Amino acid sequence: MTKALGAAQFSLSKTGTLVYVPGSALTEDTSERTLVWVDRRGQEETIKAPPRPYLYPRVSPDGTKLAIEVRDREDDIWVWDFPHDVLTRLTFDRAADSYPLWTADGRRLLFSSSRNGIVNVFAQQADNTGAAVQLTDSRNGVVPTSVTPDGTHIAVRESMSNSGGSDIMLARLGTGVAATEPLLQSRSGEGNAEISPDGHWIAYQSNESGRNEIYVRPFPNVNGGKWQISNDGGTRPLWARSGRELFFVAAESRALMAVAVQLAPQFTYGNPIKLFDTSMYLLSGAATAGRTYDISADGRRFLLVKNADAGNTAPPTSASVTVVLNWFEELKSKLPVH
Repeated sequence: MTKALGAAQFSLSKTGTLVYVPGSALTEDTSERTLVWVDRRGQEETIKAPPRPYLYPRVSPDGTKLAIEVRDREDDIWVWDFPHDVLTRLTFDRAADSYPLWTADGRRLLFSSSRNGIVNVFAQQADNTGAAVQLTDSRNGVVPTSVTPDGTHIAVRESMSNSGGSDIMLARLGTGVAATEPLLQSRSGEGNAEISPDGHWIAYQSNESGRNEIYVRPFPNVNGGKWQISNDGGTRPLWARSGRELFFVAAESRALMAVAVQLAPQFTYGNPIKLFDTSMYLLSGAATAGRTYDISADGRRFLLVKNADAGNTAPPTSASVTVVLNWFEELKSKLPVH
């Protein structure tokens, strides 16, 4: 299970592994933020959505709507309608619902939820009809990051209780509740997997070199090749919908980077180019394990979450994650004996 309390945000597995982040590191979670479009030159256009604690924006396949997590009230998924300037709540469960993700046809929204105790992936109709349906069955926390273009599979980030890290797993859609299957597993931490628009490549971040970098592999045959795309650290990759570019957040310069790529007949890529500074936007830090930006269908501008203190240029602080093994035994030792 995963909970957010005044003191901490924590997750507890059935095997007794406790993972938590101190509450002091999560103070930015409930800061009111605004939504903006930013073009490739850094020119900004404000979206009329009211200031809220927004996270993880995802533009719908047809570009008319935006799914986003709102971390106030009960931490739910909301949908912003661009043509009508209306913000509508999608999920109502008291548990935390996070990491929204559109299916390829735009008819459903996937998201992670702790409503059944352990964080798993659920789906709900995007038109707000019907109830949420559980899609994955994992004893570890899993969050969705990408859907295959044919809509048959989702890539998820799964927490590994034995190492405190994370792996990239795959789950099949359309077969009821499915167990996750290994895709990229190692002693390092992998995450934020993004499947290319043609369905043949997967971009992700990994700290195997000692810091996070962006890599690309063939999909689903991930052992068929490997290319490091970033050269100075990087997180949160995103493909252009045309498949001709790959974007990521630079680790040190706090900039959004673009890399020209070619997906066929073979994968080739150029050097990363800085698009604009991102210091005013919520792209990294304690509250942002996932990708906190998205791109328009035409690839001309990016949807970003603007910090409430946009004038503050101090570097973001990273949250310290504490892992406690055999927590049940530790708890028993501290309870009074009757």
